[in-house]
Amino acid sequence: MSITGLVLLIIAGTLGVSWWRLLKGKELARSAAAFSCREHGLVLMDDTVMLDSIQFKREDPVNAWGLKYRFDFARAGILHHGGIVLIAPGQRPVVVIESENGPLIEQV
Repeated sequence: MSITGLVLLIIAGTLGVSWWRLLKGKELARSAAAFSCREHGLVLMDDTVMLDSIQFKREDPVNAWGLKYRFDFARAGILHHGGIVLIAPGQRPVVVIESENGPLIEQV
């Protein structure tokens, strides 16, 4: 195997592992958002989350290192925006739900 082939194999392997981790992270974020919504009498819209950004900060739970997913939810039939799930390596997911009384932050 040539060096070019080896480099391409390493790049392909790295991309494959990254894609698999993103899929696993999305599934973990979806289940954490669904659990938090059920616990607080909310409905997770479309039963899905969307990757918002990759965080590189560690100052507080809302801006922690890891993957940041957003979701929409409904309360009493009214659509609300502002749900966030943070997935950080080696930690439980953090769910932040914006409400009229301020943010609800919980580790699932």
